[in-house]
Amino acid sequence: MLKIISSKLAMIVLLVYFTGISVAIADQNMVQSNLPTMIENEITLTDQQLNLEQKIIDEQLAVEYREKEQQLVEELQRQAEQRLSEIVGDESLQFKSIVATIYAQRDYLLLWENPKFKSIFLRQYAALVASGINKKFSKILAEIDRTSENGGLLHDILLTDAFLEYVYYVDNVAKFAQKWLYFPNTYKMGSPSQHYIDDWLTAVKNNNILFFIDSLSAKNLLHEQTIQQLEKLISTEQINKATLNQIYKLAINAQRLRIIPAFNNGIFVNIPSYRLQYYRDGQLVLDSKVIVGRKERKTPVMYSKLSNVVVNPPWIPTARLINEDIVPKIKRDPDYVARHGYSILDNRGAVVDPYLIDWENIGAKFPYRIKQAPGDSALGSYKFNMPSSDAIYLHDTPNRSLFNKKNRALSSGCIRIEKSDQLATILLKEAGWSEEKKRRVLDSKKTASAMIQSDNPVYLYYVTAWADEGQIHSLPDIYGYDIMPNFNDINWAVVKKYLVDH
Repeated sequence: MLKIISSKLAMIVLLVYFTGISVAIADQNMVQSNLPTMIENEITLTDQQLNLEQKIIDEQLAVEYREKEQQLVEELQRQAEQRLSEIVGDESLQFKSIVATIYAQRDYLLLWENPKFKSIFLRQYAALVASGINKKFSKILAEIDRTSENGGLLHDILLTDAFLEYVYYVDNVAKFAQKWLYFPNTYKMGSPSQHYIDDWLTAVKNNNILFFIDSLSAKNLLHEQTIQQLEKLISTEQINKATLNQIYKLAINAQRLRIIPAFNNGIFVNIPSYRLQYYRDGQLVLDSKVIVGRKERKTPVMYSKLSNVVVNPPWIPTARLINEDIVPKIKRDPDYVARHGYSILDNRGAVVDPYLIDWENIGAKFPYRIKQAPGDSALGSYKFNMPSSDAIYLHDTPNRSLFNKKNRALSSGCIRIEKSDQLATILLKEAGWSEEKKRRVLDSKKTASAMIQSDNPVYLYYVTAWADEGQIHSLPDIYGYDIMPNFNDINWAVVKKYLVDH
């Protein structure tokens, strides 16, 4: 029995021994079979490391190159500005860096050798001086005139410096018109866009400069006619306090006309005229009285486009109107809400009874919304929407008698149109509405709207004096914008020289 067990044990030991040898051999064979793959992976990893290291080196070299390149540019700019300083001496330049670059890149060649271009520019610049928008303009023109006799590079540089300012002004005046053209000393100098500089220099190089200066000119014909009357006034009248006011009104309004395109297409409202004129393809298709914002809530100078027409619009007053106009009336008489078709709504849209509001504890900010029902709202039958940061739009009004007043600065800023039905008819017809459909919707007193199908720009502008066919027209300055600045520093002989004797 013991012998048998020993024999089996021996067999087991031998089996384990040979199994271990087999496993070892198998492991060795596996390593040998995987060796090429391991070597390949190692090579790939090495290549990745080399590529990464090369990339880091390339990036470092690129950074160093850019730094050296920037240093070179800065050094060249420093040399250019130093050279410019040697030329201009004590003369003050507004755009020293830009001017230095322009002349250094062109080996200091003259840029103002075309006399007609120079004359056109200086005429426009002299008109700008007469407008009093910026006191610096008169000093700049005087320096240009002082160096004109000898001409040369200094004179050329001063012209370029002034022209860059003029280009900036022309490019930005529409954007900042409400400040620059209506409030004294609000103009802020800025650098012109590089593309304008490039276009100008290309025009000089290609001898196409007159086309370029024409692209900067105002497109409204009344602008040029007003400038011409300004010329006559300066050339024929002795300049005193009375004539200065006339000169200023023509000059500043000429600049205001600059931002208005030709009267070809669109809705034009000259705010102090209390009129709306609607042009299509150069034809006047609608001329209507309007009501504009009162002095405390001025209608802004702006440009937009009509987007849609709302028939039977509800009226949702602004927070200012609610707090300043409506709430005081409701406090005195809560029945005012029902009599005028208003609803007071909480933040969930639920109607609030005015008699249940604790009016004694209502502060400066009313915590509810107010809405006036369509059909009988303050907006009348139509609302003409357009994008506006000031929430300005055109609309009808149920108070038709107000159009009989001479002074129609009566609204809170929006434009009320006497002939709103005619305007709506034109726009709704284009949207596919028949006259019958329009009347049916109006009678329903339910709100409906239609998208504008045509291009209808809207220009709200403020011009109190202009010339047309040799006649000077003037309007009351209803907002008090025409405040004459201090003209003591202006040399009117120089202005006359370039505006009249050009």
